[in-house]
Amino acid sequence: MTGNCSSIEPVLWLDKHTVDSKKLLDTLRRQGHMASLVQELVLEKELETVNLGLEEEQRLLKEFRSTKNLEDSDSYLDFLNRSQLDETLLLQSLSRPYKVVRYREQRWGHCTNTLYLKNKERYDRIVYRCLEAIDADVMQEVFFRLKDREDSWENLACQFPGAKPDANARQGPVLAADIEPKLLQALRYAGPGRVIKPLSLGTKIVVAELESLKASHLDSELRTRILREEFNSWLKKECARVLRKLRYS
Repeated sequence: MTGNCSSIEPVLWLDKHTVDSKKLLDTLRRQGHMASLVQELVLEKELETVNLGLEEEQRLLKEFRSTKNLEDSDSYLDFLNRSQLDETLLLQSLSRPYKVVRYREQRWGHCTNTLYLKNKERYDRIVYRCLEAIDADVMQEVFFRLKDREDSWENLACQFPGAKPDANARQGPVLAADIEPKLLQALRYAGPGRVIKPLSLGTKIVVAELESLKASHLDSELRTRILREEFNSWLKKECARVLRKLRYS
């Protein structure tokens, strides 16, 4: 870059002071906002080909103004000013989630069945009991009392700090993908009705028992989740790739 900062055209005015693009970029870098900025720019570029149409955008705007009680022009303009927005930027913000949904469908919708079959076990629905603490000796005692049927999950759960009166230690049904892999493996191996030995998960010691496992099937809810996962995975990788190649003049 040639010349000094004073020759760069201002992009922002703070009272009587101007802020040029270099100053603005330096501030974003210093505050650690580059990853968020890159993600926004990557999404903006990728979603350029997704068109909602003027009618749908106006419907979103009308619904937004109604929900926020901004039907009259004065309150609407006041909102835009307070939010540092204009109507174009607001429409972009309102339409973003819908464009993302449409983009996901266009890019991965045709292969959701293949993606599901590839990771079918991740979506099994699991119900299990689980108690945890940082004291290994305590959890060892919990394990033996449960294993030998000397006590119940419900009774022990109520004795843990912060427990509610109706605590029962039951978790789920939850998707297998949402369970800590090490715990999931132990539950699957043990099978229903068998208390697993105390398991170390980070700083906590866990005792658990599989209650039921229901094989997954591809319904609309799971299909949406798969599309969301593929999109998030792609976005994370793409942003990491772009960040590695960032160059500053």
